Amino acid sequence: MCQRLEIEHRFAPVCLPNIRQISYEKDHNNTRMRELLDFGDEGRDRAIAKMQKYKQTMARFYNRRVRNRQVVADDLVLRMYKASRARDINKLNPKWEGPYRVTKVVGPGNYILEELSGKKIEHIWHGIYLKKYCV
Repeated sequence: MCQRLEIEHRFAPVCLPNIRQISYEKDHNNTRMRELLDFGDEGRDRAIAKMQKYKQTMARFYNRRVRNRQVVADDLVLRMYKASRARDINKLNPKWEGPYRVTKVVGPGNYILEELSGKKIEHIWHGIYLKKYCV
């Protein structure tokens, strides 16, 4: 293939080779391709090791600044308003509602709530939608 360069539209197009075509050597290219195929696994292993090191660095950086919210049974919590009433959101609504009592810790970060009157809340709530209620 050659690069077409039209001098003027009434003359025939002129084919000029580009730098890639000039410097191409078939034997060198085949040798280089075989080398790349032979060392492909090593390059992939280096890339995986680099990714794992990056993930560990990012996890260490994140975990240094994260604050875990420890909520246990019988704690009072507030529930995020927009998590419970997604359709009725406007900017004048309160951000939090409650307080509610945590009745049971279902799993890591999942809680069953009840109102202070004793009425059970039907859903299981994740800890990102809750915050401790300070009296």
